[in-house]
Amino acid sequence: MADKQYIEILKEKLGELIKDISQPRERRIYLVVDRNDVQEAARIIFYDLKFRLCTASGIDTQAGVEIIYHFYQDHDRMMVNLKTLAPRPDLITKSVGAVFKAAEWIEREITELFGVTFEGHPDPRKLLLADDWPEGLYPLRSDYPQKDVEGFNPQDVEEPNPDATHLL
Repeated sequence: MADKQYIEILKEKLGELIKDISQPRERRIYLVVDRNDVQEAARIIFYDLKFRLCTASGIDTQAGVEIIYHFYQDHDRMMVNLKTLAPRPDLITKSVGAVFKAAEWIEREITELFGVTFEGHPDPRKLLLADDWPEGLYPLRSDYPQKDVEGFNPQDVEEPNPDATHLL
């Protein structure tokens, strides 16, 4: 199926849920939806259009944390990136993990690393960070302090040798 056909199908199936749609390059489509519509959009892409969820990623922006769910359709090698924003100051969005299990763990990771709350997530337990990790400190956010995190004592690490990055 051609890229334009996928774009038309997505427009037909998602309709008013789509805030923006673009195609930056061949076989890759970006969809933007409101945080309140992300569950329904993901449900349609996953169950109705038969794309599989590869992963999700978070990007810390001035407006909030942008969450991108990366879906792939193997037969036509088509990638659909479903984007939504968990806006500041609350950083809350709906949980796609509540719609299908494939998104549960990656949303837990995004919660710990960016501080996003996924409403309706079926299992919001900690997953990655140490049990004694300080509350309210998110290592992939731009406001994360790079050194001297109070309440957390990592193993002593020597400063890297500046010449160590030169391989030739």
